[in-house]
Amino acid sequence: MSQVTSNEILLRVNTLLNDTAFVRWPKLELLDYLNDAQRAIVLRRPDAYCADIDNFKCVAGTKQSLPADALRLIDIPRNSTGRAIKGSYDRIILDDSYPEWYAGNSASVAELFIYDERNPKTFYLYPGVLIDTELTIVYSKAPPSITLAESDGGALMELDDIFVNATIEWVLYRAYMKDAEYAANPNKSQMYLNAFKTQLGEKSQADEVMASEVVRSRG
Repeated sequence: MSQVTSNEILLRVNTLLNDTAFVRWPKLELLDYLNDAQRAIVLRRPDAYCADIDNFKCVAGTKQSLPADALRLIDIPRNSTGRAIKGSYDRIILDDSYPEWYAGNSASVAELFIYDERNPKTFYLYPGVLIDTELTIVYSKAPPSITLAESDGGALMELDDIFVNATIEWVLYRAYMKDAEYAANPNKSQMYLNAFKTQLGEKSQADEVMASEVVRSRG
């Protein structure tokens, strides 16, 4: 949970822009960039803003749809009975071994799930389940936009504080894009965009290292 307000971010940004009175870049404009930044981060790091539902109800069969606010699936750890679900499984293995598996619709628990990021709003279960079978699912969704009134009232950032620096880099990137007709500003804009990408890349690398250390310790 963030401890940094959106207004704190805007004040830091306008100081860096040397526009403390919000003249060249009005506060509402910078707030729009901030909201865009949070969505851009979630696009690149889906785990940055997730929902965890313990009572997701399935339709009958193998093919399931994520909730309307979902961007993509993160994980399906278990059935509501407590039985674990393996994932994400290779669909080709099932297709080769059990060509008729798509027709199943009578299981009370799922054993594994299949997910293809090219079709991000849909996933498959094996075996196909009964209607209203309940699962725990974790999925990524877009953070809600912060309004100007909410920001002035002390609204916290939607994303965790570890993404504050990346948010600032994105807002500066968009701000300098506005003044692209000035010779130096396109270079500044690109510099901040690269810094944004670096921030998220370093976070991903750190997460991978931590995950490998956990696996090593368990071994």
